[in-house]
Amino acid sequence: MKEILQQVKEQLENAYDHPESIDLDQSIQQLQSALEQYGDKGTMIENVITALTQARNAKVALENAGDISSSAAFGQAFNALEHAIESYT
Repeated sequence: MKEILQQVKEQLENAYDHPESIDLDQSIQQLQSALEQYGDKGTMIENVITALTQARNAKVALENAGDISSSAAFGQAFNALEHAIESYT
């Protein structure tokens, strides 16, 4: 699970740097599959999926305007992933 979370974190970072070229839907699906396969530690993975969904929804705003709210959505997803990765360490 830790490896999957780290891959998703890299994808999120790439999506922030290049919002026009990275699709976070694949990352969300990857986490949903992992959740079904490995289970969850509380609701942590569900929270990561929610945060990634919010970042995905903010991608257009980030690409067009680069405003602080879109950046904040990516920041929340990044923090959720960091927390989840640490829990598997």
